[in-house]
Amino acid sequence: MEPDHAYPQGIRLYLLKTLTMKLLILFVVLPLAAVAQANFDTVKIRPLKLTENLHMLTGLGGNIAVLGGPEGVLMVDDQYAPLSEKIKAAIQSLDPGSIRFVVNTHLHGDHSGGNENFRKLGATLMAHDRVRDRMMKESVNREGKTVPPRNPEAWPVVTFDQRLNVHLNGQDLELYHIDRGHTDGDVVVFFRNANVIHTGDAFVRDRYPFVDLTSGGNFLGYIHTLEQIYALADDQTRIIPGHGALGTRADVKALRDVLADIRDRVAAAKKKGIKREDIPGLGITDKYDAQLGKGFVKGKDFVLLVADEVK
Repeated sequence: MEPDHAYPQGIRLYLLKTLTMKLLILFVVLPLAAVAQANFDTVKIRPLKLTENLHMLTGLGGNIAVLGGPEGVLMVDDQYAPLSEKIKAAIQSLDPGSIRFVVNTHLHGDHSGGNENFRKLGATLMAHDRVRDRMMKESVNREGKTVPPRNPEAWPVVTFDQRLNVHLNGQDLELYHIDRGHTDGDVVVFFRNANVIHTGDAFVRDRYPFVDLTSGGNFLGYIHTLEQIYALADDQTRIIPGHGALGTRADVKALRDVLADIRDRVAAAKKKGIKREDIPGLGITDKYDAQLGKGFVKGKDFVLLVADEVK
């Protein structure tokens, strides 16, 4: 892993005008907005068996990994608070043991919204140092609006800087802090014996990735995080993305190559003297939009994010 001093400096803490309100709603005030608008009663938590004691759960929000066994249950991410009972029931259908650990891959509420509920059940919350730091502090967004800190019951109680090892239920888990990409507190979890990696939103499928500038994210760093995940995996590794279907090492490389192509084409346009505001009209992402433009981040907006970082 890269040492902290190797990270890019001067990360810009602003959002593109066209995305500002969407991103604030989805990721800054995410739990409140989601609770107010989503119909959680209709959400189904669906398990996918990966090994005898390791499953991937899907529902609404980030994908969850569940490791069961006689030493208790470990979860990676926990989606939204109103879904905690459904998630708990789904886990108990797989393993009736107590939920002992919850790992947060990052701070966003669609991955950590259930922290308080699972902590009340006795789970120990684990995350990168910066996840706890950000949850503890009030922040101010681009519009000058104050975002309050999370409830102390949601704060991770075990944190780490670069790497943490966990040995549970016959599995050796390696938790790595990777480069500043999606946020500055991203963690991937490698279930070494099962050859399964949970990436959080450091890798997503079938959408343009969201780079959260207000939480230390960085587009160029996001490319590097994909390269780090690729290096950690092999051709047989199954990869649980932050969102989307189960993936492979080849899927990680495919997204990395798309982002690198967009980076290079935006950089070439800037070298020709094309103005920032004219870059979306060049059609740089047209060939990718059918596959990756289904989420809230659209290609024409994504190239503006890229233009603000590349030289």
